[in-house]
Amino acid sequence: MAVRIITDSASDMPAEKAQIRRVTTIPISVHFGPASYYDGKNLSHDLFYKLLTAGEYHPTTSQPSPEVFLQEFEAARDAGDSVVCILLSGTLSGTFQSAFIAKQMCGYDQVFLVDSITATAGMQILINYACKLRDSGLDAGSIADEVNRLKDRIRIYAVVDTLEYLRKGGRLSAAQAAIGTVSRLKPIIAVKDGRVTVASKAFGMGAATKSFLKLIANNPVDDAFPSYFLYTSDVEKKEELIPLLRQQNTLPSRLHDCRIGATIGTHVGPGAFGMAYVAAL
Repeated sequence: MAVRIITDSASDMPAEKAQIRRVTTIPISVHFGPASYYDGKNLSHDLFYKLLTAGEYHPTTSQPSPEVFLQEFEAARDAGDSVVCILLSGTLSGTFQSAFIAKQMCGYDQVFLVDSITATAGMQILINYACKLRDSGLDAGSIADEVNRLKDRIRIYAVVDTLEYLRKGGRLSAAQAAIGTVSRLKPIIAVKDGRVTVASKAFGMGAATKSFLKLIANNPVDDAFPSYFLYTSDVEKKEELIPLLRQQNTLPSRLHDCRIGATIGTHVGPGAFGMAYVAAL
């Protein structure tokens, strides 16, 4: 019995990496007014940010239908395979609920669902861990248990360059956004308990970067797992960040890149950067 690993496109895992790791990715729908796209299929990150900054429509997302998951689950059942399904936080999307309905419809007890309570590269960390466990010979139920144990240690912090998209997404009022813009306020967001929250605020990008570094220092990295530099538009920001992380002795030994896609990019907009990693015990 093989173990199939399934995720959704909110993981921002590049298609070539998913193929190498034998991971199936279910696309989430992204809507800009009357136009609809499938994340990672006909909506690249470049196109997403082009549409986002055009300003005509603020994007909304919709979860895959239960039927999409049912097709995958039935194919696994018919092949005698088991499934570990690692999905976007249930508080950010109904994707997990769609998968849950599909599992009930399928009636197959070898489908194991994991609410990642995170997004973007936080999901990738969990997916990579699941793949490692699968390749070591662990069964699907045990893999799901181990991933569930790890997920509470995932940390995502990001510095946001503009408040506009947090306002559009309902995270800030128009008045808060206006005051913040005038005062050059830069929020540092976190994905915590499955939600996008404002973890800290600072005046100016320099102070915001210091607050970001302090959050990482207070929640140090576990180098047994890969970490990710997150960005929306400027990967070169990583080169500025590395010496600062090294100076405070918090530079991960394995720091990969991940461009933030539609799920979190909708809230943070262009110019954001951050890190996703596993916090040390």
